[in-house]
Amino acid sequence: MASHHPESSVPSINLPLLSVASALLAAAVGVSYVYVDLALNRMGVSATAIGINAAMPALAWLLATPMMPWALRRFPAKGLLMALLGVAAAAILCFPVWPDATWWLGLRFLFGGATGMVFRLVEYWINVASPDTHRARNVGIYVMAFATGALVGGVATPAVGVEGWPPIVMIAVLVCVSAVVFAILRGGPPGIKAVAGLGLRRLCRGGAFVALSGILVYGMFEGVPYTLMPVYVVRLGLADQWALWCAAAAIGGQIIMAVPAGILADRHGKGKVAALSAACALVVPAVIPTALAVPELLLVAMALWGGFAGSLYNVTLAMLADRFQGAELASANAAFGTLYALGSLAGPPLHGLAMDAWNPQGLMLSAAGVFGCFLVAAAWGRSKPAQASASVPGPGDPGPYAQSRQP
Repeated sequence: MASHHPESSVPSINLPLLSVASALLAAAVGVSYVYVDLALNRMGVSATAIGINAAMPALAWLLATPMMPWALRRFPAKGLLMALLGVAAAAILCFPVWPDATWWLGLRFLFGGATGMVFRLVEYWINVASPDTHRARNVGIYVMAFATGALVGGVATPAVGVEGWPPIVMIAVLVCVSAVVFAILRGGPPGIKAVAGLGLRRLCRGGAFVALSGILVYGMFEGVPYTLMPVYVVRLGLADQWALWCAAAAIGGQIIMAVPAGILADRHGKGKVAALSAACALVVPAVIPTALAVPELLLVAMALWGGFAGSLYNVTLAMLADRFQGAELASANAAFGTLYALGSLAGPPLHGLAMDAWNPQGLMLSAAGVFGCFLVAAAWGRSKPAQASASVPGPGDPGPYAQSRQP
């Protein structure tokens, strides 16, 4: 797809600085998860109530993401991003002020929803501003920065503790420093002149269907290493410390593999790399029961699992900009984010039910099953060729992105 639009119509991007801002915000989110869950536990709240609280960010994404194209049309995108960061900072500062589990449902909804929408805007920005030849790599750099921030935030939490104001101040400072870096960045996510409607037929064809299937599956899997995998490990006799290291290994795998997967996707085709990643993620659960005999091998398996599964996120996100442009890309990104939220909400209960039905190996079956479903969906999507886009970008919309600019 050759571009006939002036270079100025393509938003600029400073990927290193944008990655730093994203990593800082991801660190804040990582600290918040540890702080809120442990604080609720100290309050004597039931595990069910803690689980419901943990679902609040995903619920916020599910409700807010479809509104993103409308917001991009009505408000300056950079101002919208800064306002969301302000909401996140205000929400986290209210946690110690109202130490009540019911109030915390709403506060976590606001904090998780605001930070999640910032990440959706950043992903849209990277997708629009990246050239076709480096788009998956650029998204991979962002994913690596995000995962690194989340890992560092979670690991750093014990240094400040999880009681009183110190963790809250740490989260608020990370959000505010992230806001400063975002403010320094030139430009922002591109606005749109009109909200584009995407018919179901267009979303169910070709790369669009593969991309949307991929993010739904990733959303359903994402929580496994952090929620049920520790339970699985302990039930099979390993010490708590190995259970905790499983989550760190999964994030580490995502950090290591995000950029190489993006480079391979740019060179050899995003659909091929997405399918290969899913196939490998499907195989890993078959070796995990055996790897438990040597805990170090279990961590290697978890790193591979996290890396292969995580590759689905950046590769399928990059696929969207190969299929859509301008206002349609904003709408496609919204659909992408909505399905991610839906998967994040549906995945934990599904895997929990499977684990209860066949304790504990049902978790391995259900986790492998979601990747098997993706491979079937991807094969079906490729059998339905995508229709050519009929949209013509408006004067305020970015045009096709097959330009030579590289960040």
